[in-house]
Amino acid sequence: MSSRTVWGGVLDSCPGLLCCVINIKGILLHATNGYKAVALRLFGHKCEEGRSYPPLITENDRAIHEALTAACLGEINAIEFTVNGNVWELTASPLVIEGQGLAGVVIRIVSESQAQNVLPQNIQPVIRSNPDILNTVPFRAAMTDKKGVILAVNKFLASCVRADLVGRNIIELVSPELDSELTHILMTSSGSVECTMPDILAAANFCDSMTPYLDEDMNENEAIDSEIDAPRHVRLHATPSEWNGSDSVMLTFEDITDSLKASEQLRRLLTVDRSTGLLNRQGIEHVITRKFHESLSDGGHLSLIMLRVDNYRIIHEAKGFTSAQRIIRDFVRVTLRFLAERGQGVFGRWSEDEFAILTKFSGAAAVTLSNELRSRARDVVISAGVSDVADGGCMSASEFTGAAYDALTEAVNSGGNVTVLSHS
Repeated sequence: MSSRTVWGGVLDSCPGLLCCVINIKGILLHATNGYKAVALRLFGHKCEEGRSYPPLITENDRAIHEALTAACLGEINAIEFTVNGNVWELTASPLVIEGQGLAGVVIRIVSESQAQNVLPQNIQPVIRSNPDILNTVPFRAAMTDKKGVILAVNKFLASCVRADLVGRNIIELVSPELDSELTHILMTSSGSVECTMPDILAAANFCDSMTPYLDEDMNENEAIDSEIDAPRHVRLHATPSEWNGSDSVMLTFEDITDSLKASEQLRRLLTVDRSTGLLNRQGIEHVITRKFHESLSDGGHLSLIMLRVDNYRIIHEAKGFTSAQRIIRDFVRVTLRFLAERGQGVFGRWSEDEFAILTKFSGAAAVTLSNELRSRARDVVISAGVSDVADGGCMSASEFTGAAYDALTEAVNSGGNVTVLSHS
């Protein structure tokens, strides 16, 4: 039986369910008839099984795609959409199959009124002092009093920590800077907090979550560290409860270590140029925007140098891609060493043959820096354009970047192998 038939049989057996299943590659496996009807009305989606979903056309599509990405990182993500005055909630959840790990994502749509009834936000409280009842909670869980003293732990938590937690105060087991936040969720019996617990070392079966890969090429990433003695990042959820006749708090322990590492790997994939290890255009643009606004606030110097390797395409055509890349990497190494000597510069790759350097120099000093760098470069001919925040002509980060790029264009059009300072 095909996976599409399996999901069809499961989902279609639940009348009124507005749900679909998407595999890890983003292909729609199955959508219920109700989901197809609502998705067509809300988003204009035709929900064609066997094809990529969502189509990434509208802002709603992009929001759904971000929810899918979060689900692929192990998070449940809910998004609200308002259509004709009616509020709908879309929930994306990771689909994990026993023995296979992450298999895809489940999307569900409900109206706001339905969401209040069928998607409860809190775990039902445990209302007894019987440890067997606590063991029925399918999470790593502990009962504490309002001050954080641990009264009992269930078998799932006890089996994956190497310390006796009963009688200890949970506040003492987290980083001191989280004391007030954790105290608040204990007193209110609601909310969550993320922390690392240095005194609680994970047993092997605490590391039971897998790292979901969004792309087959991601297997080059560093392996997830699941050593037995490695402290884990944990999200603590608080729920009101009762223990021995007194108000208490049930804490559930969610291991988010692998999810955080996967998020960091995803961030690196999105902002780092894999060929050189530099920030890519998206990464360096983010830094330029942040530093531009900081410079406006503190009045400090800030200049942007846009560089182009003028003879890159000639080298590429004459000697091939491998030789061209080797020369680019040599240029990157020389530039990084040059900037390190001066304690200056955030260096990024703008395009195939263009680079950007952000410095805290004035425009004139940045021109001197650029000319020194050009004289050091081997096997490459460099043109450069420089813009200076202090010049006063740039009202936004995009104008600041555009001024440097216009100066670079002027340098290239003048014959190249020169640095031009923008006077916009």
